[in-house]
Amino acid sequence: MHKKFLLLFLFLGSTMAYAQMEFEGKFEGLGQVSTDSIVPFWFHANNRGRTDETTNLMALLFGKTTLPTGDDSKVEIGAGAFFSEGYDNSLKLDEAYFSYTNPKIGVVVGKKQREDNFRGLSASNESILWSLNAGAIPGIRLFTTNPFFISGKDYGFGVMASLEEYIFTDNRYVKDTRLHHKSFHLVYQNQSNFQIAVGIQHFVQWAGISPDFGKLPNSFKDYTKIFTGGVGDDTVEGQEVNALGNQLGSYEIKIKTKIHDIDTRFLYNHIFEDGSGLKMGNLPDGRYSLYFEDNRDTFWGTPWIKAFIIEYYYLENQSRNRQGSAEDGSDNYFSNNLYRSGWTYNQQVIGTPFVIPNTPPEVGIKYNIVSALHTGVAGHLFQELPYRFLLSYRSIYGKKDAYLATPKKIISPFLELQLLEGDYNVNLQISADLDPNEKANLGIGVRFSQSFY
Repeated sequence: MHKKFLLLFLFLGSTMAYAQMEFEGKFEGLGQVSTDSIVPFWFHANNRGRTDETTNLMALLFGKTTLPTGDDSKVEIGAGAFFSEGYDNSLKLDEAYFSYTNPKIGVVVGKKQREDNFRGLSASNESILWSLNAGAIPGIRLFTTNPFFISGKDYGFGVMASLEEYIFTDNRYVKDTRLHHKSFHLVYQNQSNFQIAVGIQHFVQWAGISPDFGKLPNSFKDYTKIFTGGVGDDTVEGQEVNALGNQLGSYEIKIKTKIHDIDTRFLYNHIFEDGSGLKMGNLPDGRYSLYFEDNRDTFWGTPWIKAFIIEYYYLENQSRNRQGSAEDGSDNYFSNNLYRSGWTYNQQVIGTPFVIPNTPPEVGIKYNIVSALHTGVAGHLFQELPYRFLLSYRSIYGKKDAYLATPKKIISPFLELQLLEGDYNVNLQISADLDPNEKANLGIGVRFSQSFY
């Protein structure tokens, strides 16, 4: 099926001739080695599902056609595939999509990678629940591209929202699991580059075919329940006691402003999976992030530090300290008794990569009681050498009812230097995992890319 979609989108992109149409293509190749059988953390994390812990080689080919349709609106058709050597040595569909966007709304149909909003520096992009760690999931997405302001102007009070429906096409415990997602944010923006948004993200894994219970609830009535967070009819022996399907979400606060052409953003994601999290009984669990980007005039040269981020992830409480956990148990982030593959796609975590999945052929989550301090810096060394540097300090304590006797404390640095920039780009990558109780894992890699038109 993936090959058919790829051929279809390539055919459409090649036959839609138009005077203003633009075509962009890209080839990317990656080679990396390490001193251990698995590569260092940042050699496989947040690589859009294209690499895993055992990947040494990867090749990607992508093309897209863009057609302007009016003032700041466009239609885009794209497709791409990659081969990755790792747990699963095979050719995989990376993207195959149709999209339309204008200054207010957008729609995506198919399988499309999400945009990177932080120059590759964040560990979770804009959401602790949906990072750039796993690959794109096929479906349909409707969303606002900018706030709808009540005043009708470009400031004041407004709203942003999205509605998305996907289907998991990977090999998972519950086959053909569906994914429902929606978001809603209230926004205030003044005329001086200050904006604050407060809202919620809601995800539900539902329907599908279970090897234990057969076909799971998938009617329109069931959809209305998962849309509202309703309880199911208990047709699966108590596995859906809290709500129909595997529900999770987050409360969010996003603040951004610009001072002297330096963009500043603050993000807070509070995670929840059931009623205790909804009532914030799992505080202080969540993600806290502060980002700076220097967009001042470069007359005096390119800055050594173009962008900087610092993030703190805390997922250690999981409602364990809440009164009543002794009766109904604590949380178990990204895991589920019915949907045992959990919050993964192709056995890679969809949310923050600091939560660790089981390695194939096992499914689900291995470690989710974790915390991490993460920083990222990007800029130019000596005004000529682009670089990206990541540094994470992770504490891994285990999982619900399966705590590690000795917690893992791992430092994971990563440095990328762009040695050649132009039609051909060559990047040198150096990374490591440093654990005081284990032998250091060192890695080196080369990433090559070429754009063509």
